[in-house]
Amino acid sequence: MTAALAGVWGYRSSPLAGASAWLALPYAVPAALVAASWRQPSHPHSKNRSLILGGVGALVALVYAHLATFTLYVVAFVLWAFQGGG
Repeated sequence: MTAALAGVWGYRSSPLAGASAWLALPYAVPAALVAASWRQPSHPHSKNRSLILGGVGALVALVYAHLATFTLYVVAFVLWAFQGGG
């Protein structure tokens, strides 16, 4: 739930919100991390691992849209610069 909310928040706050759906595909990784954290711990140290997996999944979902935006802006700037700047 946290990864889904973080992903929606990250995606909606990105200027790429109207972009194609393929940009949403990498949200599967954070969702898998959070789903892995739901598994019942069999050992005491497994509980810490579950908390870390869930936290990392939520963090990745939150920042993915902004990283994708930054990456696409850098690519656009580099392409613009190599074509003579306008």
